[in-house]
This record gives sequence, structure tokens and C-alpha cells, in this order.
Amino acid sequence: MALTVTGFSNASLNYKLAQETNAGVTPSVDIFGGGGTLHSIHFANLDTTNAAYLKIKLTTGTVAVGTTKPDLMFKLAAVASSSYADRSVTQINFPAGISFSQLSFWVTDQPAWDDTSGDPGTVTLSFLAS
Repeated sequence: MALTVTGFSNASLNYKLAQETNAGVTPSVDIFGGGGTLHSIHFANLDTTNAAYLKIKLTTGTVAVGTTKPDLMFKLAAVASSSYADRSVTQINFPAGISFSQLSFWVTDQPAWDDTSGDPGTVTLSFLAS
């Protein structure tokens, strides 16, 4: 996992961007260091075999994969080939925003909320919050 968080602001906007270049079953906890509003998620699955299931917890507390129930879950199918141009990508926007007290996430290759199976492969994520 390689999580980076960058903040930017001007007179009317104050945003943070968190980018993960290799998300997996190990949870990233409280990525923004506190509460805020989630505006957008960019989700790319470069795996040619496995679907990826992004699981997000929006409230404070510990995160134990297999025990913690996610508040949100999104599926991204595997790509049809290994070509970078054919990757499976989606952009999820929340026009009114989704409030969180602590944003944590993990990615598995099975849909069950309590799944602890191996990493789904190369998954990149970007979260935009204020």
C-alpha cells in the first residue's frame, strides 16, 4: 500500500485528496485524520482475473477486516485483458457529499462484507473530501 494525502485550498474551498496506488485487504484507517465530507472516489482495477470490492467505513473506531461491517461497498469488475488501456475504471461522485467522522477502507476480491480473502490485485483509488 502506498497512501498519500495532499491538501489544497483557496478563499472558498478547502479539499484533501487521498491516493492509494495498491489497495488491498489491509485496511487504511482514518485516511484524512478526522471527519469531513466525501465528494468523489476514482476506482481503477488493473487485475485481469479478479473483481475488486471497495469497502468503506465512515465512522470512528478500529477496523478489523472480516469483523468490521462496511458502511459502503462498490464492485469493480476485472479487466478483459492485461492492456493498460482496457483497465476497468469508475468515477463515483456524491453531489451533496457523504459525511464521515473517520474514513477507512479496504479492498477484497469477494463481495461478502466479512470477506478476508486475498488481495484482488492492482487497485488504485483516489478520494476527494473537504
